[in-house]
Amino acid sequence: MCIRDRIFPRIQGADIAGRVVAVGDGVDSRRIGERGLLDFNIYGTNRRDINLTPDYFGHGADGGYAEYVAVPSDQFHAVANETLTDAELAAMGMCSYQTAMHMLTSAHVKAEERVLVTGASGGVGTALIQLCRILGAIPYALSTSDKTAALKELGAESVIDRSDMDSFVDRVKAATGGKPFDAVMDLVGGDMTDRFIDAMIFDMDARETCPRLSIAGASGGNISEILWTRIYLYQVQIFGVSHGTREEAEQLVEWIRNGQLKPVLHGAFRLSELHQAEHYFMNRDSHYLGKIVIVPDSRWEEHGKQWSRESKA
Repeated sequence: MCIRDRIFPRIQGADIAGRVVAVGDGVDSRRIGERGLLDFNIYGTNRRDINLTPDYFGHGADGGYAEYVAVPSDQFHAVANETLTDAELAAMGMCSYQTAMHMLTSAHVKAEERVLVTGASGGVGTALIQLCRILGAIPYALSTSDKTAALKELGAESVIDRSDMDSFVDRVKAATGGKPFDAVMDLVGGDMTDRFIDAMIFDMDARETCPRLSIAGASGGNISEILWTRIYLYQVQIFGVSHGTREEAEQLVEWIRNGQLKPVLHGAFRLSELHQAEHYFMNRDSHYLGKIVIVPDSRWEEHGKQWSRESKA
């Protein structure tokens, strides 16, 4: 398997769940039939604690929008948790969860800290909320008011409506009892990032650590206007985050195996309806929460039909 050759057309799809149907040389044949989840990274080295040149399946190698895919045996992790259907397991793909985990570990988030989760209804956002609770941190979700109940059920302490950013800091104070956020997980960027910094520095005497900003997205814009004096005078620590490490992937899989992490599955589409699924995602409404799963047509009745969104696309 040639990992980094750019051969087109590339088969996309980074988050892969499935069952082993064949093994290569040196791989235990008893793994055939094993159900599992892929660590989606294409690692540049064997280091377990750092990943400085990240690439991924679906980009640097063919991905999961297919019936079969070849992957490294040490990155396909068995998950026998019978409470999870195959579609639910696919919804726990490592791209979102590993990015979320790396955002938190990069910012050294610890128990009892208040964490703002932006983009809270998406794949990384819903993963962040759950991971905060596992770590003992307190997640506050930035989303829309109609998603309050669902995000609180997932673990959010409070949901702050993003529709009125002029009063954002005042509403943060109301939600936290007047305390600043210890850290912000920024998946939005653009004009909002400066407001997120405001929510960490309005009362420095109430802080025990430096303000921390983990950035792993720019859905709100790729350019933010920020005064550098605010960054260094308030000692704001900024972490650019992409993908994650082998260590983090293995920890996440363990939490999936024991049920501490839960799937947030919005719906499923057949592989032959991939373009329809992409259209649905790009035009998603306010009821959207979590992940969409693509299921091969030959497995649709068994693994996808009960989660179908085809008729609603």
